[in-house]
Amino acid sequence: MARQRRQTEPLETLRGVLSEYAAIEELLSAGEMKGRRWVFDRAIASDAPLTAPTDYDVLELHVAMFGDFLSWAGTTRREDRGPGGRVPVPWHEVRLALRALSQDLAAWVAALGGVDAEVMANVIADAHHRFQWIHPFHDTNGRTGRVLDHYLLWVTFDLHGPNLETSPTLEYFPTAAQEDAYYDGLAAADAGDPAGLRAFYLERLMATFDAT
Repeated sequence: MARQRRQTEPLETLRGVLSEYAAIEELLSAGEMKGRRWVFDRAIASDAPLTAPTDYDVLELHVAMFGDFLSWAGTTRREDRGPGGRVPVPWHEVRLALRALSQDLAAWVAALGGVDAEVMANVIADAHHRFQWIHPFHDTNGRTGRVLDHYLLWVTFDLHGPNLETSPTLEYFPTAAQEDAYYDGLAAADAGDPAGLRAFYLERLMATFDAT
């Protein structure tokens, strides 16, 4: 399957409407780093491993990432939008779907008999796919989903360093092959087969661990 084309739509911000990719990318990248800082601070403060993020945590994280330039940060979408133009979850069901995801994620984690790289990869992959399927926000779902991956890695599985710079981070697309594997895995998961996306996350986790 060909990689999904990344489209740049105009972004209405508190600083005005931005249409240039470079300007939008700069803001979103800064937001992603703010999100990672928020997650790391949560990891340092947490003394309860295997704690899954709640739906309120997701909304609070979104505000931390984008609240300084998006008026709707922390607010679920109010229109029918979805991954690839599909709308698996109508807008009026998004809040309930996000709550159900957080409850299911807590149950998955609570049921773990042990934790290794494959277990972590499966949990992160399944949670990531479900989040993208819900597509809870008007925009920024990809960025937010990647930061939530690190919430699971650093907070839930307690795999963080003494500071943000030394904490393990996932490098998602070092080559086109990984980008293909990710999007193919998402598409297969949409059809009910999570194996490809789980394999992608396991490969990326192992690369992260090898690099640390």
